[in-house]
Amino acid sequence: MRGVEIARKPVPILDQVLRILDHFLRVVLTVGFGMILVVTLVQIAGRYGSFPTMAGADEIARYLMVGTTFLALPVLINSKLQIAVGALADFLPEGMTQVWLHRTIFIIEGLFYLAFSNFTFLTLESYQRTGQSSVELSIPLTWPFATMVLGAGLGGIFSICLLIRTFIRPGDYADKTTTGFPGSQGVER
Repeated sequence: MRGVEIARKPVPILDQVLRILDHFLRVVLTVGFGMILVVTLVQIAGRYGSFPTMAGADEIARYLMVGTTFLALPVLINSKLQIAVGALADFLPEGMTQVWLHRTIFIIEGLFYLAFSNFTFLTLESYQRTGQSSVELSIPLTWPFATMVLGAGLGGIFSICLLIRTFIRPGDYADKTTTGFPGSQGVER
């Protein structure tokens, strides 16, 4: 048990970097969702009221939605709201089995997000080569795709960082009531 006691010590640099990046992304997401709300309300007011409609409002809302969706990936992972195998976790015993379940989840997530980031980067590169732009706004299609690359890439990096934490602090992931278990916030056992 001595290894678990040592493992509960904080990982200051890793925890601090993840916390700062998480806070920054939460601010960006709040602004993004606020902009979606404003653009949608202006579009509704223009359509059903006597106000002029905004050119490209549908595209702006769509691109903001894509951007906020993918930039939310790292925030969800850091909040322990990523893929959870709840039924399997309930049947597995606590201890190293739970730790290896987390490691497996983080490995699968990290690989998926990094592969998806690579795919979206290749698509972004194709858009850049062909010079495609949006219909109403005439902005390059690389702009909305950049948020997909960034969000999926950061999601993969967050998953890998949390995977590293399972090796440094396995005690945090050993049972279902600690903060390391997905969805454990507010769980009473």
